[in-house]
Amino acid sequence: MRSRFFLLTLVLVFALSISVLAADEPQYGGTLYLENNEDWDTIDPAYCSGFDAGEMAVKIFDGLVRFDYYSNDIVPDLAESWEVKNDNKTFIFHLRKGVKFHNGREFTAQDVKYTFDRLYDPETASPGTWVYDMIVGIDEALAGKADGVAGVQVIDDYTVRFDLKYPFGLFLTHLTLPYGLIVPQEEVEKWGEQFSQHPVGTGPWKFVEWEHDNKLVLEANEDYWEGRPYLDRVVYRVIPQALTRIAEFEAGNLDYTSVPQEEIQRWTNDPKWKPYVHKMAELSSYYLALNQKFKPLDNPKVKQAIALAIDSEQIVKALFPNYVPADDAIPDGMPGGSDKPGLGYDPEKAKELLAEAGYPDGFEMEIWTSTGEKSVRVGGVLQALLKRVGIDVKLVKNDWSVFFATVKKGEAPAYYLSWWADYADPYNFLKALYGSEGSRINYKNVVVDKMLEEMARTTSVEARVNISKKIIDVVRKEGDPYVWLYHTSSVTIKQPWVKGELHHQMYDADKLVTWWIDQNIKEEMSK
Repeated sequence: MRSRFFLLTLVLVFALSISVLAADEPQYGGTLYLENNEDWDTIDPAYCSGFDAGEMAVKIFDGLVRFDYYSNDIVPDLAESWEVKNDNKTFIFHLRKGVKFHNGREFTAQDVKYTFDRLYDPETASPGTWVYDMIVGIDEALAGKADGVAGVQVIDDYTVRFDLKYPFGLFLTHLTLPYGLIVPQEEVEKWGEQFSQHPVGTGPWKFVEWEHDNKLVLEANEDYWEGRPYLDRVVYRVIPQALTRIAEFEAGNLDYTSVPQEEIQRWTNDPKWKPYVHKMAELSSYYLALNQKFKPLDNPKVKQAIALAIDSEQIVKALFPNYVPADDAIPDGMPGGSDKPGLGYDPEKAKELLAEAGYPDGFEMEIWTSTGEKSVRVGGVLQALLKRVGIDVKLVKNDWSVFFATVKKGEAPAYYLSWWADYADPYNFLKALYGSEGSRINYKNVVVDKMLEEMARTTSVEARVNISKKIIDVVRKEGDPYVWLYHTSSVTIKQPWVKGELHHQMYDADKLVTWWIDQNIKEEMSK
């Protein structure tokens, strides 16, 4: 294992010659060593509810469409083109010919039909049925009253039609989600519940092995319809501890890794490594949720008082200097956020509002968090800030499974959590957080629901952005049931020989087909 000093010295020695050594064109070959902070719960698209699972699944499987590698545009994938008819309620996809699954069998429209029928088979019990609830016939399929989804029809081997219940302007965007990745029926039926351990798709990477809690290995699909990836293999190592990941990177055992908060300054201030550090704003919003089922959290003045008592700038400065304080649900840099500032930090005004609401001496409340280190730290800061205005907070800390199950059932009085984008559109945030259906905070607002419906049906990005701003104004006036804390950003670092890496805001956009290793640099630095 190479020492940190040795590696840093090599970087310094060869820094001036890298531009000479670097290859002008991407090279084929080599193994890329990456990491993940925990094991994957699944790679089966029907169950990919988490970002880690979805990020891995898109390497092995393809969908009808995908995100462009360098933007948030929707581009063809297994569908080479499509037509939109019937006032945005009918989508006809023309599929690529000659595409093969990893088992050698050709992909056809029947595979698209099977994938969506399987997703809505009640025996599958997929957590992703919400994603395509606009398709005709999904309710009957889920209830076991129909043999498959009526709204997905095979026209011929290379043409498939989707019929929607109503116009949905984001249908193509929803098709980028991992639940829509196409699977082969014979492999699913062969492996049953073990399909996740033996995944077969049409994607650029073939599954090789998965040692749980240790590593997952992929190899290049030589027959990939868009051309094989540059790399021969990718090895993902499961390394839970952030500082261990950094140590492995310094030793040259990882090619690319995330940089923990406490390490950011060290790497960004080092002139030898600064060129290989990348910071990117993420599509996330962290918040304190106030459940409207519990009094006095449903009182508009109490909600505003809680917001005024919490200093998001102080939280960011003290705990997460790399993050951005939040004013509303929409991440920094994404269109749709309010043009008006939030309430800000004013503890004296908070006390006045509490008195007006009938709580001059404050009250007691519970805030639920997971037992994760970050959650506990933020919970402690919230507890201290609210104490200053007379609100006594009891922190209820549980492991993730207990915590999240309580939140999903709407039984946590208040809780610290986040929402991360499934796709880059304000609707994805506002529908999940403020929509009445399935609300985790028992929030119901018919005006907001109507605006969300309008937002869903329009194909105009500008219209959705304008509606988003109006929704934020409405919830602010009546007392926002969320106190917005911060938006995150990621910091990553790569070895000098890693080229073509993507920094995409969407977790499921990178299929690892642009990455390559400059062997000239790697060999020279390894001497």
